[in-house]
Amino acid sequence: MKVPVFIVLLFLCFACRTHDPAEDRMVGNAEKAMLSDPRKSFDLAQDLLNNHSLTHKNKVRSLFVLANTSNVMGKPLDVIKYGNLTVENATEESDMITKIKALTLIGNTYQSIQLNEKLRTNLDQAEQLLSSPAVPDSMNVIRGNIFYLKAMNYFSNMDGNIALSYFDKAIHQYLISKEPVARINLKFAYINKGWALIDQKRFDVARQNFALAKADPGTDSNNYPPLFMERLETTCALAEAKMCAVQNDPERSNTILFGILNDQKNIQVRKEFENDIYKLLADNFLKKNEVAKYDYYQNLYLSRASQYNQVAADLVNKLIRQEGEEYALKKKEIDRKYFLLTAILLLLTVPVIIFLVKKSIKLGKKCRSLRTEVYNVLPYENQMVK
Repeated sequence: MKVPVFIVLLFLCFACRTHDPAEDRMVGNAEKAMLSDPRKSFDLAQDLLNNHSLTHKNKVRSLFVLANTSNVMGKPLDVIKYGNLTVENATEESDMITKIKALTLIGNTYQSIQLNEKLRTNLDQAEQLLSSPAVPDSMNVIRGNIFYLKAMNYFSNMDGNIALSYFDKAIHQYLISKEPVARINLKFAYINKGWALIDQKRFDVARQNFALAKADPGTDSNNYPPLFMERLETTCALAEAKMCAVQNDPERSNTILFGILNDQKNIQVRKEFENDIYKLLADNFLKKNEVAKYDYYQNLYLSRASQYNQVAADLVNKLIRQEGEEYALKKKEIDRKYFLLTAILLLLTVPVIIFLVKKSIKLGKKCRSLRTEVYNVLPYENQMVK
């Protein structure tokens, strides 16, 4: 079970601010609507880029909003597209933090479609930028996010010990951070560390991490959107079901799993976890020797896994085509710039050449004229060849 990780990055766009009140207000409206109405936020940011002459800083902010809202709406190709545009434009020193966030967001998207090399390239670049003197020491959440994504990558590739070390690094960064979002990121780090511990049969420590991950009804539910709390609740329940399953209590595990499937409150969140639920149910019924139910849930799992793999493959193919198209456009733009530069150089040099040629011709005429005058002035006998 690998819990979705895109939640880690959603709150990061609110840290960018400029000092242009009118533009800042418009971009701020797009940022504020990102979680409550991502479609509206996306449209606002796109309108700002298409129809307004933005300052460099506000352009970067708007591009980052497009990347974030694409993430919320589950459009990985757009996340990569707008995330890369954010990275390309966030070149000034004051945009370093936005660039790091965008790299982390892109890396998270590569994680979701299992493009591990691209994931690590982006995260390594983000981590390198974090060492820059321009980045404040208080960027604990971003450091935690990078460590968290690296942990998830190693976890998905069965490198349990390395994953645990990165989970610990992420947890440390979240604990020392004063940002409110660090608290919910911390909970997901605890959950996934617990999953890694289950794989190592360290059940007591895993339970401690799951307990730390549970939401505090008195505070957490009031500070974050319902979707995040529902995802946290569902993930914690699934973790408990997994723990029961590996400790040979399939009955208790199935009760929890069917409870998740029958929960009408978290339908959107439940769909994200259905395949993991079906796999656990199949394993539990196999332990109980209920072959018919095992076959039913195993077939559901395999069918959905096949669909997921096909979707992931289609996304990778589309990404390859998208990157090819973007490369062709950039090459075309570069060729156009070179053509314009060559044309400008020609326009500048041709008049100079013409001027020099004319000047040379005039000088030649003067020289010939002077030679003629001198020849005519000299006495006749000096002109004779002796």
